[in-house]
Amino acid sequence: MGIRTLASASVAAIAIALSPAAQAPPSPPAPGYAWAEACRTCHQEIYDAWAKTKHANALDRLSDSEQGQPCVGCHVTGPKTRVMDGRKVLNRGVQCEACHDAAAAHAANTSVLGIVKVPPESRCVECHNDKSPRFRGFFYGAMAGLSHKVP
Repeated sequence: MGIRTLASASVAAIAIALSPAAQAPPSPPAPGYAWAEACRTCHQEIYDAWAKTKHANALDRLSDSEQGQPCVGCHVTGPKTRVMDGRKVLNRGVQCEACHDAAAAHAANTSVLGIVKVPPESRCVECHNDKSPRFRGFFYGAMAGLSHKVP
């Protein structure tokens, strides 16, 4: 390897080490969460229906700068900030556990229920309220079936 190649490799390594992604603080812990992919294993039809909803893509509705603000809490699942695994946002969007509670124990052993089958209206209005800049009213009875088909 020539000196120029080694120098280029060293510059590239330094650039990677100094990049914002490399220096991002570690994600907060997310105890008890399995994330939507784990739910998909047993609930494929419900997962597929959910994946087509605005809930699944809620984080994409925010700009990069908004994702660092408190409003991100209604666009992710679990901790009110992004939970990262490298460059992947594990809690991206309003996933199953945002409505049905953390389900790692259930995902590990389906005989363990400990999850909410039908979330109450109060769960929805934590985010669907007049604090949202895009709030146009929320009617639980009309909206409940739009997240996914109820089994």
